[in-house]
Amino acid sequence: MSKLNYQKKWVQHLLVPATLAVFSQCSFAHTRLESPTVIQGVKVHNRLNVGHGCSIDAIGTKGGSTFAQSAIFPNAVSYTPIIGVDSSATGSTWNSATYTTQPASTFYSPLAGIGTLIREDGAWPITLQKTDAVGNNDGFSAGGKAYDQTVSASIQTSVATAAITIPATSCARSVTFMLAVADICDITVPSAIATDKEVLYWSPIPNFAGVPGQPFGSAKGNSTSTNIAGGIPVGPAYSNYDGYTDAAHTIAGDGWASPATLKVYRNITGTPATVANGVYTVAQPANPLPPGCTGHGGLGDDVYVFPSAAQINAEMPIFSGVNQKGTLYWK
Repeated sequence: MSKLNYQKKWVQHLLVPATLAVFSQCSFAHTRLESPTVIQGVKVHNRLNVGHGCSIDAIGTKGGSTFAQSAIFPNAVSYTPIIGVDSSATGSTWNSATYTTQPASTFYSPLAGIGTLIREDGAWPITLQKTDAVGNNDGFSAGGKAYDQTVSASIQTSVATAAITIPATSCARSVTFMLAVADICDITVPSAIATDKEVLYWSPIPNFAGVPGQPFGSAKGNSTSTNIAGGIPVGPAYSNYDGYTDAAHTIAGDGWASPATLKVYRNITGTPATVANGVYTVAQPANPLPPGCTGHGGLGDDVYVFPSAAQINAEMPIFSGVNQKGTLYWK
């Protein structure tokens, strides 16, 4: 499709929004992966589900029609992600992690291509793979039709999540990738002035010990927010796409520090081959923890991988071509 026809298709659908609903196999309160937890070494036909539209009033009632979406998985080849390791004796959450400067290869591989768009007959008439400068798949943009989400429905985009391997020498028992997602209800409003009424962001905010520049927050903060332990602090933005409820960008939005996630578990005991309904599943070898791992009382560490602000700022905009080239449709 030529750039001109591609652009016309966006505009045509914008001027004549559809009042359609695409139902998921299950219900999602927010934008989340349909299979948010997977075992290492297994490629999964996954889906990113938009659980509801943008805000429609001052108190954050959801119901706006979603017109497009931009989604990014962390890339550790062309960018340097923020990585945290939680080894605490009790519980496990990303905001109890500690920043590490160890390279991503210490904890997982591949280092990019974590999420690859699957083009099929889905909800969106326009879909495009996002890539970095050397061709690694980092996510996707999709859209071209406004979906009414005032009924209980979610919009799905199919994506293949990679077969992640945790190195045998690593003490990680799990690796969680934090996605950066923008659900766009009004593509004519740029991110610089967008509120939750036009764009609803599900933003990864690495507010944990040792991260350079943290605590990230907003000009006014919000001590009562439950998005993060202790509320949203007063502080600088993490990226240009954190999300806000006001056009002046002083109050953090509904999806601030509430990203979609992909959690990969270490296959400590191995998985035998299976045959079910004519489908053969290949056996997966055991990957036990190496000696000397002390995290969580010897059970292993939980690792959290956030896309860098540089990656989010570069790849969140929607272009007509891969590698952020061609006609700019939204930024």
